[in-house]
Amino acid sequence: CVLVSTCFMIAMGAYMAADDKLHPEARQQANIVTLVMIVAGFSSLSSFVKSFGGFNPGEHLAKMPFERIVEKVSAPSGSGGAKVSVEDMFVGGSGSPDAVEGKTVGEETIKAKYVINSAGGASDKMARLIGDDSFQIKPRLGDYLLLNRNQGHLTQKTIFPCPDPILGKGVLVQTTLWGNLILGPTARDTYKPEARDMSDESVQEYILSKCKKLCPYFDPKETFHAFCGARAKNSRGDWIIERSSKDGNFIHAAGIDSPGLAGSPAIALEIVRLLKEAGLVTKSDPNFNPHREPIITPKKGMRGLKMGPVGKNDSKGPAVDGDEERMRTNVVCKCEKVTELEIVRAMRRSLPIDSTQAMRKRTRAGMGHCQGDVENYNCECRVKAIIAREARIPAEEVGGRPWPATSTLKKRWIDDSERNDLLERMMAK
Repeated sequence: CVLVSTCFMIAMGAYMAADDKLHPEARQQANIVTLVMIVAGFSSLSSFVKSFGGFNPGEHLAKMPFERIVEKVSAPSGSGGAKVSVEDMFVGGSGSPDAVEGKTVGEETIKAKYVINSAGGASDKMARLIGDDSFQIKPRLGDYLLLNRNQGHLTQKTIFPCPDPILGKGVLVQTTLWGNLILGPTARDTYKPEARDMSDESVQEYILSKCKKLCPYFDPKETFHAFCGARAKNSRGDWIIERSSKDGNFIHAAGIDSPGLAGSPAIALEIVRLLKEAGLVTKSDPNFNPHREPIITPKKGMRGLKMGPVGKNDSKGPAVDGDEERMRTNVVCKCEKVTELEIVRAMRRSLPIDSTQAMRKRTRAGMGHCQGDVENYNCECRVKAIIAREARIPAEEVGGRPWPATSTLKKRWIDDSERNDLLERMMAK
């Protein structure tokens, strides 16, 4: 009734304000009253919409029982889908816009006096934007196979073959920091069709047969994950860390392939030196803290941790204060023993997270041998639910892991038939 009356009064006020027969002072008063009624009408309408379910879906999730949120998120995909292209690898790989069916919601132009070209596989394209065609990126694919932790004890060292003069270190056998055995990588230059277009079966056979010569006793049936990345090899044959000849304020950190991660601290210092050489004046920030609080807490077995069905140990989320201890003990990824608190810590850092792919890279949730199997512990859906709750976004908007992405396996959860195929490929040569 209030809304109807308000709308009627606004209409009458507008009619009187437009009536030439009325005294100008009366018309002015009608204008003022009409504006006041419009403001009041919008306020009433807002309250009306909220009271009838026009709530922010994210805010609503914060108060919803956790098991209900888990039910709303989409289950992980384990078959079908499309391969990730080399171009997609340059912009996130399995987390790229194409792989997760992302949508461009806006574009912006940024102006800067200094630009650091650290665009990896797209660094030559960036260089060409200023007319610098001094190098070309020639992507080299590297495929890996990851085996269960029960194989990790087979080597305590990284085992190298004799390096190839062109392809580098070759296919390695090594134990990861988390105890898995990892085999690879290949070195497939994408400008060579015979290497670029190798079948998944041929890639697996190449890796397994090479690694058998280095470590004969591993069991390929323990493989549970496979993935591929593109290294930014370039036409110069070495890292390109320099000021561009076209513009001294455009600084290349381009073509950084292996071992770029190990070399990154030294690369950063060189970039700072080049920036100063270009004229940038830097000042130390007295408030800068180089030490970040860790997201992951080391575990001692299952001491202090709790596992159970969805809803049993889960916290009430940000709507309830003092629930941190419950989060600290609640395991949401059984294989990697990732807790709810670790997921929440990652969510509350400065970089936004809206997918389980981003969360895997920060916490390892979903990276264990069950690969997020719904029938095991359903960790991917649990993590999706926490992301939706913490980010205040609709559950269906949380991105998941695409399939097959860069994997050479036929299924996300391989069966005995595929395990036997892996054994045959190991013994092929």
